[in-house]
Amino acid sequence: MTATPKPFRIHVSDEKLNWINDRVRTSTVIPDVPHDKGKEWDDGVPSSVMQEYVDFWRETYDWRAEEARINSTFEMFTVPIEEGGETIDLHFVHHRSASPSAVPLLFAHGWPGSFLEVESLLKLTASEGDFPGFHIIAPSLPGFAFSSSPQSSEFSLGSIASIYHKLMKTLGYDHYLLQGGDWGSLITRIMAMDHPDACVGIHINFLIAGIPSPLREPLTTMRFAAGYFRDTLRLKLGLKWLNGSESGFSKIQATKPQTISQVLADSPVGMLAWIFDKLHALSDPAYEWDKARVITWTTTYLLTESSAHARIYKYARRKMDKEVSSRIIPAEVALGASAFAHDPGYAPQWLVSARIGKNVVFYNDTHKVGGHFPSVEVPDLFIADLKSFVGRVRNGDRWKLLEGKLN
Repeated sequence: MTATPKPFRIHVSDEKLNWINDRVRTSTVIPDVPHDKGKEWDDGVPSSVMQEYVDFWRETYDWRAEEARINSTFEMFTVPIEEGGETIDLHFVHHRSASPSAVPLLFAHGWPGSFLEVESLLKLTASEGDFPGFHIIAPSLPGFAFSSSPQSSEFSLGSIASIYHKLMKTLGYDHYLLQGGDWGSLITRIMAMDHPDACVGIHINFLIAGIPSPLREPLTTMRFAAGYFRDTLRLKLGLKWLNGSESGFSKIQATKPQTISQVLADSPVGMLAWIFDKLHALSDPAYEWDKARVITWTTTYLLTESSAHARIYKYARRKMDKEVSSRIIPAEVALGASAFAHDPGYAPQWLVSARIGKNVVFYNDTHKVGGHFPSVEVPDLFIADLKSFVGRVRNGDRWKLLEGKLN
């Protein structure tokens, strides 16, 4: 029997909120060492920046005001979904459009993001011209924000993809579109590969194609290795970033998720430093993060009281090749891809076609601004790409599957 979603509103207990505020009030910002100009972030979040944030948290930030704003902005629900012998109580945003032509779009976030990244898309429930409007669904990853944490050692990205597909079926969406960034880009790719009958199109903005196999993809390997292709340097720089100077966090979370989660769960300021270090590194250098936004994102991680937000790096990589890397999205699913200038997840169009999806209907790597969080950093550009992708999908034969199939 299919479970019925229940409306959800955030209300952090006074006890938990007082504990967080007390920890922030009594925290210590440790001194930094001198750095050359332009190198201030080389060792992590500078102490001067941390002090600004801690002072703001102590003196100005108001969680109750943020809580009220989130509750008034997002229509939220929870629903129990069985997967792999356990039940995940999944938290999700669901904004139904009043437009009769609207189609369902699932927005999938990653780390260190949250369902809050979908806010700029909520206005897309309205149809306009040729744009049909979206029914917007944005789940919180299992173990993130207000979704319960998986307990099985066999849990994987494929498990999340299955849960998200079941969510769409529960909501009455037999066919749908997908959008994903960070872990969400990989999860939605799995959904498109596992359920091509349901997934009509997928748009991603974190383009992880990996290194091609000389045995399976000799021509792609030759092109990848050739130094005269203009995209190769950008591709190599992205891989170097992901596997080099900025990869320490992922190595720790992929090997000792319980240890680092215990450390962070007991220190709100530590969690802030851990998250903001990557928000800064992954975004456009010209983008200025709003202090309240960063602290709100940090607080959602403190509220999980589990290691799932770190553990995803361990259970995902265990099956990465089987679930993602060795597979390709079939031709019946339309693929759109956007590469923003400061996102290390990059692949040129020829590599996207060779290793991610067979039917690339939209590709844009001309953005001069934006980073890993385009729906937050450059929402207008992000939405323009998403609408262009939808326009291309509407020209395909399978668009009719999305029409007239909504409950």
